[in-house]
Amino acid sequence: MPIMHTPGRGEGALRRKRISLPDTSYFVTIGTAERRPGLTADSVSSTLRTELHAIETDGHARVQGTTIMPDHAHLLLRTTGSLPLSRIIARLKSKTRGPLAKEGLTWQRNFFEHRIRPDESVEAVLRYIVMNPVRAKLISSPEDYAHTWLGTEEAEWFDWRSPPESKPPTWISST
Repeated sequence: MPIMHTPGRGEGALRRKRISLPDTSYFVTIGTAERRPGLTADSVSSTLRTELHAIETDGHARVQGTTIMPDHAHLLLRTTGSLPLSRIIARLKSKTRGPLAKEGLTWQRNFFEHRIRPDESVEAVLRYIVMNPVRAKLISSPEDYAHTWLGTEEAEWFDWRSPPESKPPTWISST
């Protein structure tokens, strides 16, 4: 199993040895510069969704769950190994740069990622993603939010109304 290393730069020096493993799920948060809102504008959110679909179609990752918030997006992606995670996110940011610019936005330079380990619950991470707009008081129920979707496989088994099988990982509360 090849491991891909992506060198960081500037303030990203903390991520200098970012590792991307194939067939591995990653929780990713990308944000706008200065946390300026606008990602839920129709032109931006539809472009984000289209590009995530293209990343899937091109075989770089499988989208397991996504929520687009006004100033950031949470993604749960399962990598395939054809591109390292940093390149997947770079592609997503590059392909969505135009619609963001039309809204007066740019992406933050870096992104947060956490590799989901075998002892961590994908269900808990999906619950965090789906419930994010509720916690932010944008809506009262996840069903009311147009900017959240699950991957095909996850949509078959995940139900936010069921009691959680496990507690969310401690790292998730800091994102």
